[in-house]
Amino acid sequence: MGPEEDLPTLISQKDHLNVLRYVRAHQLREPNLVVTHGKLLLQSKSLGDAERLASLEQICIAACDIGDLDLAESCLDSIVNPSNNSKSSLVVTKESSRYRKLLALCLEAAGNYESAGSVYDMLLQDNPSNAYAAKRKYCILAAQPGKETDAMKALDEYLSKHPGDLAAWNQMAEVCLSVSDFKGAAYCYEELVLGCPLDTNIHTKLGEAYCTAGGVENAKLARKHLAQAVQLDPNNLRAWYGLVAVAEGYLEEIEKMSKNKREVEEQGVEVAKELIKFGGEKLVGIYKGTKMAKVVNAVLKESSESL
Repeated sequence: MGPEEDLPTLISQKDHLNVLRYVRAHQLREPNLVVTHGKLLLQSKSLGDAERLASLEQICIAACDIGDLDLAESCLDSIVNPSNNSKSSLVVTKESSRYRKLLALCLEAAGNYESAGSVYDMLLQDNPSNAYAAKRKYCILAAQPGKETDAMKALDEYLSKHPGDLAAWNQMAEVCLSVSDFKGAAYCYEELVLGCPLDTNIHTKLGEAYCTAGGVENAKLARKHLAQAVQLDPNNLRAWYGLVAVAEGYLEEIEKMSKNKREVEEQGVEVAKELIKFGGEKLVGIYKGTKMAKVVNAVLKESSESL
């Protein structure tokens, strides 16, 4: 497979081996494509041991993805019992972690979560730092209704051992939001910001989490991250709306304070008012000439009149 070749070309050429290689190399989720070309590839008698094993694993995972359990089980059996290939130098036993990972996936696809969990437990006993097995244990719990708390604990335990996994932090943030734990979600997004400081979407989500959590200090933090979001992407509409909303929320919080405390926040009040005006003007400019222009103007006019 040359660097100039792309997937459509490989498909049109019916280059089954390189189609699977391309999907693996680019980490694409194309289970139907893998199954279609994988079946044809396995009919080849000239396939090497390493490629055949890699293809069987890939087809097995793809079959689980589309719910073709018969094909998945067939691939799993072929991995440990290679037909017409007794001289193969690559031997995969049922005790190997390579086989047990696929076995657990097949059990998951069949809905046998208890047995799949037992396999992952054994993998973790063999290697407590096995990130893959720990992740799959969380996925099993998350897939079962009524086990949300257990899933959250499993993910928290995973993050305590693998704090550098940004995808897991993002998942934990989503879990926190689903149970209205906005401070917990903000903590998770803060971890994400450390790993992706230039990602405007993460700053936006972090700002929204702080804004929803409520309170003057959280409103200030929300304002900071939403401002960073629009600085990174001036066309981030969600962040511009968020800036206007958090400024309004901040003013509402100030109104609830005593006179002495309000005096301390005088500068912040002026900043919030200017943000509402500036953010409103920016949004009007972005929507100018569109069907939504009238609606946006009406909503922002209400915000301006309340100042």
